[in-house]
Amino acid sequence: MPKVDEFDTFYDSTSRYVTHLTYAECGDRSVTAEAVAEAYEKAWRGWAKQRARDPLSYVRGEAFRQARLARGTRPWRRRHEDDSDLALIEALQELGSRPRRLIILQTLGELDLSAAARDVGISDSEAVAETQHAVTELEQALSQSIGQVESRLLGLSEVSEQIMLPSPSRVRYKARGRSRRHTLVAVAAACVGVIASGLIVTPTAPLSQAEAQERNRVGERPVSSARPGDAVTAKSLMNATEASRIDPSHDWTTVSTTSDEATDDELTADTADRASDAGDPLTACTPRRFATDDPRKTFVREFEAYGEPELAIQALEIARSTESAQAAFKRRLQWYADCSVPRVQMASAATIAGASSPVTILRLREFGSPSRTLTVGFIQAGVVNSVLVHRTDGAAPSVAAFGSALVESMRLSCAASGGPCTTSTKVAGAPLPRTSSNPGFLAAVDLPPVGRQTKPWGGTEPEPPSPNPAATMCDRASFMGPAVAKSRARVYVVPNDKAVPKQFGIGQAIATFRSPRQAATFVKRLEQRIAKCEDRNKAATVVTGNAVKGSGYSGKTWRMTFETGRKSTISYRLALVRRGATVTEVAQSGTKRADLSAGQFNLVADRAAQRLAYWR
Repeated sequence: MPKVDEFDTFYDSTSRYVTHLTYAECGDRSVTAEAVAEAYEKAWRGWAKQRARDPLSYVRGEAFRQARLARGTRPWRRRHEDDSDLALIEALQELGSRPRRLIILQTLGELDLSAAARDVGISDSEAVAETQHAVTELEQALSQSIGQVESRLLGLSEVSEQIMLPSPSRVRYKARGRSRRHTLVAVAAACVGVIASGLIVTPTAPLSQAEAQERNRVGERPVSSARPGDAVTAKSLMNATEASRIDPSHDWTTVSTTSDEATDDELTADTADRASDAGDPLTACTPRRFATDDPRKTFVREFEAYGEPELAIQALEIARSTESAQAAFKRRLQWYADCSVPRVQMASAATIAGASSPVTILRLREFGSPSRTLTVGFIQAGVVNSVLVHRTDGAAPSVAAFGSALVESMRLSCAASGGPCTTSTKVAGAPLPRTSSNPGFLAAVDLPPVGRQTKPWGGTEPEPPSPNPAATMCDRASFMGPAVAKSRARVYVVPNDKAVPKQFGIGQAIATFRSPRQAATFVKRLEQRIAKCEDRNKAATVVTGNAVKGSGYSGKTWRMTFETGRKSTISYRLALVRRGATVTEVAQSGTKRADLSAGQFNLVADRAAQRLAYWR
């Protein structure tokens, strides 16, 4: 990668982070903008040296230094920051320079204490003492706990987010200008020294135009090749303020950050093959945390809402190639499509309208005590996959808010990913992900829990519907005949689960007719049979349920009860849905111990209609 591109990628992925820290340091937007620009200009002038070290640490420290210098000659002007957290800024300014920096680095900077101590240049024990003293002073000055103070510190990012920053090309241009001025001053001083010593200097010919152009092109010479993803680090993860976009009604904090970087000669990254951890939201429906085979790097950060049963996790996976990252995206999508975890049901699917790269958002429900809503999003750009998981008890925040946070989760990584970056945050509905086996039929993740079910749903292999397992005594539907081009049927049960009676099950039949008209005629004939069922069978009671209607499909549901003795009955729920020339019939047999509610069955019927889009 050319040196220019490498620096520009570094600037794009870190400048906003450095801006947030510098604003907290000085509390002045104009000082912040100048200090950050000056820090990156200095980094560019010494890029050959800085790039091989820790350029982010250098820029961060230089921006702090420039801000302190500016504040020494330009005292803080309260009137310029009326829309900011003035009380917090004043409390920070009352701290010494070193403890203030320690607090900022461990909150907004998301460094641990040892890393913050190294950045400031003191020992861990000194950092502990100074941090504790600074925390006490802030709590007393603001009359709040450190958790509340941290939340306010993170809130300063909303102000610093508005600070206008120059483009990376502008930073490089200004850096070259400063470098030339410094060179002229040095040359002039050398000439004065030579003349003063009485030496005679023989003038040389001026630089040729070609030589001058070559000197000006020094910033464009390629340096040792930097691969896509090299600049992605733990700093590329979201911070708590950015994660709070998922649910802005609560205060969020960072719980933990973990990373694992594989060297080129490692055959397999251990984290990629790590078995799923019980209760880990990243492994709900997945066999492992990371979908990338042999990833170069992985980073995970966990967030939680203060005092709320709500958490979020972001994971970054850096693959060794774009093809590997694309395969990881598809693999994770397939894991969720084929999910068979007991008591987990897929509720909806969405994407980002106008996205420049693959994006999927899935919402799942975990039925338990308490019931939980799990929202999972993943976005891929170049060699990077960003995965965002949100889990909460009960109802979840809007998918629109989650989609905005998902796009944000890739923002600091995308410039270094080697792929196109998505900027749109508009959420749009999307088809359910296609299952890897028997697409067109209901899947385990479509089916609701039954009673105290603890085992997963299972289904028989599809076979010709003779007899039809979804037919009842009222409709007596046959999905065989000359008008039918193709038909199959299967049965769903919960095997080896003592909580679910053996009599409970769901049957589904699908038939494609030779024309939509023939399919419509078939459905109408069955509806007429069902309407006359009570007249034909005095033991039958039929109640019409809710209609099923969606994009390209429509149908009806019924509840049927048959007396089988003086005090015994058997009941069914039935759905009949048509999508073009294809018809599906779904029937559920219930008992007193196990049955689906009308609402549950209606969702199953609607899901069966959606799955018909994959029937071939």
